[in-house]
Amino acid sequence: MSDEATDQSLVGYRSNEEWQDLMAQAAAMLGALDEIEEEATREKVFSAMAGIDAVHREALHRLVRLFKEGVLEQVVTDPAINSLMGMYDLLPLETPGCAKVWDFIGDDVPDLGNTGLSAQAVPDPPHWSPAPAGAVVEEGSAYICNMEEGNILLIRLEGVDYALSSDCPNHAISLEKGRLDGVMWHCPSGAGCSYDVRSGKRLGGGQGLDGFPVRVEDDGRRMIGFGMPFEPKLPAF
Repeated sequence: MSDEATDQSLVGYRSNEEWQDLMAQAAAMLGALDEIEEEATREKVFSAMAGIDAVHREALHRLVRLFKEGVLEQVVTDPAINSLMGMYDLLPLETPGCAKVWDFIGDDVPDLGNTGLSAQAVPDPPHWSPAPAGAVVEEGSAYICNMEEGNILLIRLEGVDYALSSDCPNHAISLEKGRLDGVMWHCPSGAGCSYDVRSGKRLGGGQGLDGFPVRVEDDGRRMIGFGMPFEPKLPAF
């Protein structure tokens, strides 16, 4: 290696203070884009930025899904990586994993506390996300899975896995303290608010729960589909 190559300064390494200065400069430049007077030009600029954002977001989400458990929590201790992951909603959740709601064979319903997140419809592109490793769903059990996309109610009934949004849209409360009766999940708000776990539909009408497709990998890991069609698992007559 030549002396010229040896003496060349490293590219891509900044101190934390320099990184913060760079972030401030970028924020100032982005703010200046709002001052573009010509509307058509401004729309083209922001449309291009949205496209670049979508490319980066998709690639980063795919990359993070390849991380082994615990890797993301380690790398985000770096301020620059933490900032990037925060921009794309990839920072680790404070309470990752699945909390078991209720073993329907027993009579006790544990108080798991309010998880505070709701399952949300995820914008394009459609994708499959692995349920946390704790989601070992046994027959007649349900879990609240704290996922990147929000909280999901994961239920296994008669050998079939069902994934539903975990908040009651009619009472704005979590369904985690509800109970199962046959194929109906009863909202903890009281009688008269029940949902068919196979379809998410509310008994008697009204807004139902969002449903998400579930597939099981060869290793037993459950994958939940977001941003894709959901087909209710109803019996054929």
